[in-house]
Amino acid sequence: MAEQRLLVIIDDEEDILDLLEYNFLRVGFCVEAFNRAKPALEFLSQKKPAAILCDWMMPEMTGLELCRAIKENISLADIPFLMVTCRTETSAVKMALAEGVTDYIRKPVRISDLIGKVQTIIGV
Repeated sequence: MAEQRLLVIIDDEEDILDLLEYNFLRVGFCVEAFNRAKPALEFLSQKKPAAILCDWMMPEMTGLELCRAIKENISLADIPFLMVTCRTETSAVKMALAEGVTDYIRKPVRISDLIGKVQTIIGV
């Protein structure tokens, strides 16, 4: 069962990761932040968050590869996966949605809008 206020955030840019973590903590979320996808995937084998926010372009494993791995795992497949990325081309959006991404959010994003989207998606 997912922890209702637990949010996993993955972004290899530390300043963005810190900004997102700070703002979600400020509105009452519990946050686990990772700067790479593989440690996040290891964490997900232990805990099930309410949602995942993830950048697309990261070293070692992209956000899209992480989404595929999560959606292939029956115990994780229902976790909402929000791609937060600077990739704006229509083909990228279509590819992400076809792979199971719940919502595709283009950077730069207003933090208040992002928090609202997450709250709406997880029902809090």
